Amino acid sequence: KGAFYHYFDSKQALLDGLVDRMLDQAELVTRPIVDDPNLSAIEKIQRYLDTGGRWKLARKAFMLDLLRVWRTDSNALVRQKQEAAAIKRIAPMLTKIIRQGMDEGVFTTTYPDQFGAMIVGLSRGVEDAISELLLADSPPPDALQRLNDVMGAYSESLERILGAPSGTLPLVDIEMLKDWLTEPPG
Repeated sequence: KGAFYHYFDSKQALLDGLVDRMLDQAELVTRPIVDDPNLSAIEKIQRYLDTGGRWKLARKAFMLDLLRVWRTDSNALVRQKQEAAAIKRIAPMLTKIIRQGMDEGVFTTTYPDQFGAMIVGLSRGVEDAISELLLADSPPPDALQRLNDVMGAYSESLERILGAPSGTLPLVDIEMLKDWLTEPPG
């Protein structure tokens, strides 16, 4: 306990530090995608979201433990701070991709700067819906279909927000969703 308080003033400070570290790691793996001059805007969004999903899946046990703590009422302020930090750090990368897509003629949005932040917010809503299913004491028998439906709705919303052609931004494959629902070996 003494060592903990040497590094962190409180449990909230620990969660803040954890959020900052996770955002650093997320940016580290996604920044090369955003900055790759050889990828189209659609390829960048696809890879950006796929890479983020696979990064989280590779840390599945940790992510599920974090979600359990994260979703408690006492951490509502931390969640709000994390979303603000994500908007500040992630939205500019998404805006860069959106502007590229507008230049390429594949996105037709009028508000690229605002939509970068809206996409981050929308993804938080998706994470909440997915968390409910993943953290249920016993997942419903149709959990895979529900996950697939949530991701399909997110994909469709993203395409509409960006003015992207329908079907160009499928965000996750069914195998990745199955992996989230399987128990880790142990």
